[in-house]
Amino acid sequence: MSDQIVLLRPDDQGTADGQSSKARKRQWGAEKRSEPLSIVHPAPSRRKIVLGRVGVLTTVLAWLGYVITTVLKQLVDNPGAGFRFGAETLSYLVVVSFLTFSALMYLTARQGALTRFRAHRRVPRGELDRHFFDYSEGITVLIPSYAEEPEVVRGTMWSAVLQEFPDLSVVLLLDDPPFPADPDVLRRLEATRALAGQITETLKEPAARVNGAYARYRRRRRDQEAEPDAGTEVERLIAEYQYAAEWLEAMAETESVEDHVDEFFVDLVLMGLARELRLVILALTAANAQRTSPGPERIAELYARLTWIFNARVSTFERKRFASLSHEPTRP
Repeated sequence: MSDQIVLLRPDDQGTADGQSSKARKRQWGAEKRSEPLSIVHPAPSRRKIVLGRVGVLTTVLAWLGYVITTVLKQLVDNPGAGFRFGAETLSYLVVVSFLTFSALMYLTARQGALTRFRAHRRVPRGELDRHFFDYSEGITVLIPSYAEEPEVVRGTMWSAVLQEFPDLSVVLLLDDPPFPADPDVLRRLEATRALAGQITETLKEPAARVNGAYARYRRRRRDQEAEPDAGTEVERLIAEYQYAAEWLEAMAETESVEDHVDEFFVDLVLMGLARELRLVILALTAANAQRTSPGPERIAELYARLTWIFNARVSTFERKRFASLSHEPTRP
């Protein structure tokens, strides 16, 4: 099994001297909106696409008109101006042409992007689950950290851990000196070192529950026992999704929100995932009310999705503990 490596960096809010950082004042003119941009670009209107085409055509016609009415006119009106005048005119034409070309390339790229945005359709959730259900590759998320605040590192690690992927490993790369003399720096380092174990311990309970539920479902299918009615199987699945959503919501309630980073973690990472799970609950409940049920394969995919959420492996690596590895700083 080959691993794909992903580099993830927490917000650079750490201080090298271990002093607690004060809340920074908002810069004058800074954006007041704290919510992130949408993961999907809004579909452009037909009017915007037409205006983009008009912009490309106008740029070409404007350049052509300028060359004819200004540059060529100067050459025609001054037939005996000499070599210097001709060279200066040609150089000027080249500069103007390159500037116009750069603007034309921007407008062309923008037009292509607008066309793709308009035609883009997100892959349905079911297709993603089906693709990753038999996916055999692993992915490793590397989180480099140097003199970061433990709270910032913790939020970054949880954001990576809760990604829905079948074989996910999260590694915190601690680049701090392993034996600091400053007691405050040592306390912060020990708190950061303990994060991997704390996250692993927190995940044990939900992981054990969803893994057990998935294993029991596979056992029922494998042993070919008398299958319960579809409603019973859907109700079992709803109960597991209900548990997972409530677990995430309970965790969100215990989080302290002090700045926009904490707000992002609670609203978009924890509650965002909980809302997605509740959408599945809503769909399954509606299907059960209509006496319909997903097929056995789809139910297995939905169980597997829960296991992807809570089964990440979390660890810490400190290269400066090893004499055989470079101790050179990775950041200026």
